[in-house]
Amino acid sequence: MKLALVTAALLAFSTPAQAQIMLTTPEEIAAVARGFGAASVQTSSTGSPILNGTIEGTNYGILMYGCDGTRNCESVQFFATFTGRGRDLEHLNTWNEDQRFGTAYINQEGRIFLHWSANLDYGITRQNLIDSFDIWRLTLAEFVTHLDG
Repeated sequence: MKLALVTAALLAFSTPAQAQIMLTTPEEIAAVARGFGAASVQTSSTGSPILNGTIEGTNYGILMYGCDGTRNCESVQFFATFTGRGRDLEHLNTWNEDQRFGTAYINQEGRIFLHWSANLDYGITRQNLIDSFDIWRLTLAEFVTHLDG
C-alpha cells in the first residue's frame, strides 16, 4: 500500500519527459534555428559563440552569454541590424512603446538595431525554444514592416 502511494505521489509531481529536455548548447540552439532558415555557429572576437542566421530573408544573429566554453549558455540575445532605412529615433520610439518583444535603437554610427533577450539558465525545452524563435520571426517581420511604413 505504501509503495502504491509513494509511486502515485512521484508520478503526480514528475515532469513530462519533453519538459526535461535542456537545450543550452550553441549547436542545440542552431539545430532549432535551422528549422526557420539558414543558421551557423561561429566564434565572436571575444571567444563567445555567436549564431548567424536568416529568417524569411532577414539576417539576424544570436549572442550567447554565460556559456561554459561551448556548453550551458545561460542566456541569448537575438539581434538584427538595419542600414539605409532613414528612420529617426521618434519612429523607433513608437515601435518601443507599442511592442512587447524586440527593442529598437540607433547606435552611434546610425545603424538601427533590434534586439530581444531570452533566459536559458537551468535549461529550456525544445518546444519553448521553437516558440521563442517563432516569436523572433514574427517580431522581425513586424519590425521590417514598421521600418518600411
